[in-house]
Amino acid sequence: MTCRFLFAACAVLLVCAAGCQDAADPPAIDGELAMRYAQGNYDLGPRIYRTEGAAKSAEWIEKQAIEMPGLLESGGRVRIIGPGAVKNVEIVIPPTVRNTAQGDDCDFIVVGAHHDTKRLFSVPDFAGANDGASGVGALLAMVRTCVEYMQKRPLPCGIRFVFFDGEEALYQYTETDGLVGSRAYVDMLAKNGEKDRCRAMVLLDMIGDRDLHIDLAGNSTPALAKLVMAEAEAAGHADKFSPGDTAILDDHYPFLQAGIPAVDLIDFQFGPQNCYWHTGADTMDKISAESIKCAADVALRTVWRLAASGFKDLPK
Repeated sequence: MTCRFLFAACAVLLVCAAGCQDAADPPAIDGELAMRYAQGNYDLGPRIYRTEGAAKSAEWIEKQAIEMPGLLESGGRVRIIGPGAVKNVEIVIPPTVRNTAQGDDCDFIVVGAHHDTKRLFSVPDFAGANDGASGVGALLAMVRTCVEYMQKRPLPCGIRFVFFDGEEALYQYTETDGLVGSRAYVDMLAKNGEKDRCRAMVLLDMIGDRDLHIDLAGNSTPALAKLVMAEAEAAGHADKFSPGDTAILDDHYPFLQAGIPAVDLIDFQFGPQNCYWHTGADTMDKISAESIKCAADVALRTVWRLAASGFKDLPK
């Protein structure tokens, strides 16, 4: 028992040391690839919670992940999860190549986006390019980048990319309508005894706007919001990010309720006076690869810095 314990402890130290060493060079995504993923998700059409469209979206995301070279071979896992009609997709990436002793017992960060679309009776074919195919494209490109990165060096921590179903309310936001997938996911973490190992949550929502300007949700964890702003400046994107003062009901909120630090990267001014939001104008010509890349790269930089610091700046 003692020898096994010492071996495991040494493995943890080596992984942490390697993660900290590589933390100065976080990976960047391929924006054009992210845009192609966004296009593919958009082309599925409406993806409304509790409909066949949402189920097809989840299956499509799962297929894209499974087909990524090296993901499953490196110990990654892909699954569609959720109670009842909920179709969340979770892609679990361990911090070490080929999933050594760290895979299931390490701390992790959730990076999330929603894959469902708003039900609009006035626009029955609403397919949501920005809200939310842009987030789907960003996350899939981030997964691809992390898998390629981990073929040469360890990731700084476990990362779980989660595509939430049911973010949009079918009627109006209540405890049972809207944020359905993220609530279910947080409940699952609590029931599985994993909640305390989820050290932070980074959410990307509506991040494809060609005229991008992300206002971090005012109800984001202040320490996380501060770190995102620092990483945006370090990446040369300070003009695209601002600390917001408006609380937003989004998929980061159930994590906050559970005591998990969370930050919401959202551009909530989509078109002049937000006129494209939840309208038929939310089409692919309104989003860009450059915008998706900007948001995704800053999110990944944030994950790297959090892990490299040992999460020391986050509330417990």
